[in-house]
Amino acid sequence: MTEPNPSRVPRVLRGFGAVLLLVGVAGYFLPAPPVHWTALIPAGLGVVALLVSLAGRWPVVAAIGGALVAMVALAGGGSALVQLPALLTGEAGAAVASRSATAAAAILALGGLVWALRSGRGRPA
Repeated sequence: MTEPNPSRVPRVLRGFGAVLLLVGVAGYFLPAPPVHWTALIPAGLGVVALLVSLAGRWPVVAAIGGALVAMVALAGGGSALVQLPALLTGEAGAAVASRSATAAAAILALGGLVWALRSGRGRPA
């Protein structure tokens, strides 16, 4: 059995980190002021995900670190997922959009990490 492909886990984490950075910056700068500093939390998590992606030599360690970041992001934004219908009809504000995007990115990142680890393993002969 071969080890997981070390190039896929960091790619997933870099994509996740970039999305979280965009969500955090957009959530802080796009709505009309005043915006609370906590709108930058997804950007901070994005920086952490990008830093964890540097552990690409150890894909399992990087995936565990990335999964922890994704779980924190999901815990922070998951409550907004029930408000998606209101968001789609325009009744919810920017905070709900930011939290929903953070939760969706976390769910996709968890799936991407599982895919990256599973696809790098060889099949027994």
